Amino acid sequence: MRKRFIVIVLDGFGIGAMKDAHIVRPGDETANTLGSILKDCPDIKLPVLERLGLMNAFGRESRNMKFSPAANFGRCELMHYGADTFMGHQEIMGTLPKKPEAHPFLEKAEEVKRHLIQNGHEVRVIEKQGLKYLVVDQYATVADNLEADPGMCYNVTAPLDFMPFDKEMEIARLVREVVTVGRVIVFGG
Repeated sequence: MRKRFIVIVLDGFGIGAMKDAHIVRPGDETANTLGSILKDCPDIKLPVLERLGLMNAFGRESRNMKFSPAANFGRCELMHYGADTFMGHQEIMGTLPKKPEAHPFLEKAEEVKRHLIQNGHEVRVIEKQGLKYLVVDQYATVADNLEADPGMCYNVTAPLDFMPFDKEMEIARLVREVVTVGRVIVFGG
């Protein structure tokens, strides 16, 4: 008999802050996306999620959504460091992520710039509101990722109409050679 297990990750659909939020994410102590949705839309009905046990995991029922007696559900406190969606998904699937070194990009911008120039790339440094990012070969930007805590991972982003993805990947590989953050993520658009 074949068995399968399906994991559904509702990214950004939190059901309450973790116990250490006041330490690692001050200001998020009362974070609760589902609670906020139910406050603003008390009549909302999400029948599939209800049957899967959303309200069981949430810990209370709403006007239109009740506990599911057939649901197999769970709740966990994540172990990875910081607000990093990708690492959260990895942990949900069973990995035990190590704490990455975090360096806001402005601390590494000059080192990355030197390495890119040494490897034949044209680089401009842009400084705004106390932050830095790089523009490489006129089109690719290198900067902090906007979806994670500053310094956890960096993005290399370029418009594919003006820069081939292979060239953007080469830039990202060079960035990866000199930084110690958890990830260097390449985006093309």
